[in-house]
Amino acid sequence: MTDMEKRLRQFLKERFGGYRDEIGAAEPLDGVVDSLGLFELVAFIEEDFSVSIPNEEFSPQLFSSIEKILQVIDEFHVTSQ
Repeated sequence: MTDMEKRLRQFLKERFGGYRDEIGAAEPLDGVVDSLGLFELVAFIEEDFSVSIPNEEFSPQLFSSIEKILQVIDEFHVTSQ
């Protein structure tokens, strides 16, 4: 498990009561992150991981599993110029 995944899981654990440590990376987060929680999750990802998700790219499906969230972080990570 990468440091990035550990930080993401820690956030999910602290914020969402439905989170379980046993959730696999590819397992859907249905029942863990609700529609309002999605906005908090996105804000955390953007701030904590220096990610900027363009509005036209935003879709709830991007955040449907830990594996997909890590892909979003990798794809939209903002590098310093």
